[in-house]
Parts: sequence; C-alpha cells; structure tokens
Amino acid sequence: MQQGESTSMYRRIVKTTGMLGGVQVLSILCSIVRNKCIAMWLGPAGVGIIGLYNTSIEMIGALTGLGLRQSAVRNISRTHASDDGQALAFLVTVLRRWSWLAGLLGAVVMLSTAPLLSRFTFGDDRHIWGYVWLSCALLFNALTSGDQAILQGTQRLKQLSKAGVAGNVVALLLSLPLYYCFRMEGIVPSLVLSSVVTFLFVWIYSRRGVERHQPVSLRTTWNEGRSMVVLGVYMTVSGFLTTLFNYLFIGFIHRTSGDVDLGYYQAGYAVVTRYVGLVLAAMATDYYPRLAAVGDDPGRLGAQMSRQIEAALLMLAPVVSAFLLLQEWIIRVLYTAEFLCMESYFSWAMVGVLFKSLSWAMGFVLLAKGDGKLYLVTELASDFCGFLLNVGGYYLWGLEGAGVAYLLNFILYGAMMWWVCRRHYGIRLGRSWFGVAVWVVAGCSIVSTGYRLATTLSLSVAVGCAVAVSVAALWQLKRRLAL
Repeated sequence: MQQGESTSMYRRIVKTTGMLGGVQVLSILCSIVRNKCIAMWLGPAGVGIIGLYNTSIEMIGALTGLGLRQSAVRNISRTHASDDGQALAFLVTVLRRWSWLAGLLGAVVMLSTAPLLSRFTFGDDRHIWGYVWLSCALLFNALTSGDQAILQGTQRLKQLSKAGVAGNVVALLLSLPLYYCFRMEGIVPSLVLSSVVTFLFVWIYSRRGVERHQPVSLRTTWNEGRSMVVLGVYMTVSGFLTTLFNYLFIGFIHRTSGDVDLGYYQAGYAVVTRYVGLVLAAMATDYYPRLAAVGDDPGRLGAQMSRQIEAALLMLAPVVSAFLLLQEWIIRVLYTAEFLCMESYFSWAMVGVLFKSLSWAMGFVLLAKGDGKLYLVTELASDFCGFLLNVGGYYLWGLEGAGVAYLLNFILYGAMMWWVCRRHYGIRLGRSWFGVAVWVVAGCSIVSTGYRLATTLSLSVAVGCAVAVSVAALWQLKRRLAL
C-alpha cells in the first residue's frame, strides 16, 4: 500500500470514529445517567434483574433475528458501490419485509417461552408477564436492526448518528420517570418504551435517500431474501450460542451468589463492553462495509486490517489507561460506592479489551468473505472456551476470576483468528501493528498491576506509565495522520 493511501485510510478511520464516537459518547452519557439513577433507586438487585431481562432479549433476538443486520450490510454495501439505485431500492424493500418476519418470529418465541424463561432465570413464575410484554421489544429491535443496516450499508453514517442521538436522549427522558415512580415495576415498561423510541427515529432517517421501488411480490421477497439469509443463518446460530452461553453464566452467578453479586458483575461487564468498547463500536460501523467492498483482494484486506488494528490500539490506549487508573472514581460516578467490589474484575477485563480489539478486527474478515461455516466454527470455539473459563474463574476466585477469564478468552480468540486469516485466506498483516500492540499492552498491564498492588511506589509507577502510554499513543496517531 502506498503511503498516501495509507494516510488517507487513517484519516477516514479517525474521522468516522470521531463522528460516530461522539454519538457513542452521548449514548454513554445517557447510559451513565440511567445506570446511576437505577443504582440509587433500585440497587444492585435492580441492576441484576435488568441484566437478566436484557440477556434474555438478546438471546431470543439472536436466535430469531436471522443474522439480517450483518448479512444485509454486506449485500447493501456491495449494491450501493455499484451505483444501481433501483437494485438498491429493491434490496431495501426485501430487507424490510424480512425484518418484519424476524421481529414477529422473535415475539412469538418470547411469548411461548415466557413461563420457561421466568422459572429458569428467576426460579419462580412472578416474571412471566414481564417476558410477555418484552416480546414487543423483540419486534421493534428487529425492525430497528433492519433500518440500521440500510443506513450503515449505504454509508449514511451522519443520519445513523442523528438517529442514535435522538433515540437515546428521548428514551432516557421517558424511562427515568418510570424507574422513579414504579421502581422495580418500571423495568419492563422502560425496556419496551426504549425499543419503540429507538425504532421510530431510525425508521425516520432510513426512509430518506433511497429510491422508491416498484411493489415486490411475496414470492420474490422470499426468493431474494433467502440469499441474504444464507450467511445470516450461520450468524444466527453463532449469535444465539454467544448469548446462550452468556445467559447460562449469569444464571450460574444468580443461583450461586444471588441478585447482588450478579448486579456487581453486570455493572463491571457493562463498563468494559459498553463504555470502553465505544471506540470499537464506532469503528465497526464504517470498518465492516469498507472491508466487505474489498473482500476478494487478500492484499487490500491485510492492509485494511493492519491499519484498523493500529488505529484501534492507539485510540484505546489512553482510554484504557485512564479507566484503569481512575477506576475507583469512575465506579463511584457511574454507580455508587457499594459497587467498588467490582474493581477486581475491572482491572483484568480492561486489559482484555486490548486483545479484543485485535480479534475484533480479524473476525470481520470472515463476514466480509461470506464464510458462514468457518465463522460459526470459530465463534462456537470461542464461546465454549469463554464459558468454561468464566465458570471456572468465578467458581475459584469470584469476580476477579471472571475478569481473568475475560482476558484469557480474548488472548486465545485473537491467536485463533490470526491463524485462520493467515492459513485459510493467505492474509499477511503488516509488521507495524505488532510493535504497537506490544508496547500498548505492556504499558496498560503495568498500569493495571500498579493499581492493584496499591503501594505508594506502585501507584506512582502506574501514573507515570499511564501518562507515557497516552502521550505516545496520541503522538503516534498524529504522526500517521500527517505522513
């Protein structure tokens, strides 16, 4: 890859990440306010119950969603690149109809399994009606995913950002009164209302900028949609297994230690995956369709992956360092002092985020190539390994063991994806990313260790290392943008 092209790639990554990251930041701020209020009004038990409901929604949604979000982005991005407006409009019509099918299927499954979910998750029948009402959330979540795929595949990232901002703010303003007035009884109405509001804003923005297509028959919809769902089937199974293993693990915590300890775990996991992971979430919106457009060229795939890994690590380094160093203050701000016991999980899992960024960038290659079978195999191996590590780690060392398991799982997953990309696709990554990975991971590990030792000397070393890593990362990123 020529130097000019590499610099242009970096600038695009930083620009899109900055724009979408800003949206993610606002979403995080809304989430912070919501979680803070929930922690004060409902306590750790309320946080745990919300986590159980959300996991159930994710599990059923992954099973019935047909993988439309990911598979549709791939198809739409390729059609959009061909500049065929009618073909794109036709594909959008098919996708929206299949989104309705997926949503209705999810709602029916949730309704029919409500008694089973209540008994297995909570050990009683008190939450059956909660799951019945949450079937509405599954319907609107599926419709939202379909319209988000349209915006993402057509590279209308500004509209996607605006929809996300509006949806999060309005959902927050409407849900807080429910939590305040009804406490635990407000959880289910709030979750349903948030899904409806999110859908409405995404629906409004997705209708703009796409040509109207002639009516499409149901038979044509079925025939054309099946090709889109081929990859989605593998992703459906994979997504379901991922959420199933997560569901089983939090069920294990709930039955072993109760609502309170589950709330601590859910809070720590949310910080690691949602707050710190906003960098990856912002990047993925642009990275996946960009990778799908060059899916047949191993050289360009390798170049895209290398630059994406470097950019992800350099952007994450200051964030991870700051979160590791200021974790006590962050936990107090996000939740309450009662949640400080999750620091032991936090310190290990935060370093795991860096390894997640490596495996994350490589994992998208399988989706870009449309290799559903291999994607399913790798995800199943990672999910099963992660489940065993989680159960074993938590059983032996509690929350700290779960944090260690998070780190180890992504180390193993990253190694596996590197082997798959190299051996199966012949993709060779550039050397520069490895050097960046070494000093970023080493620096953040020193910060984590220094904080956990909690001596005057170790804390001083942690502070100095955090500053050094952050400055070096920002300087390296600026240097790559200026080349």
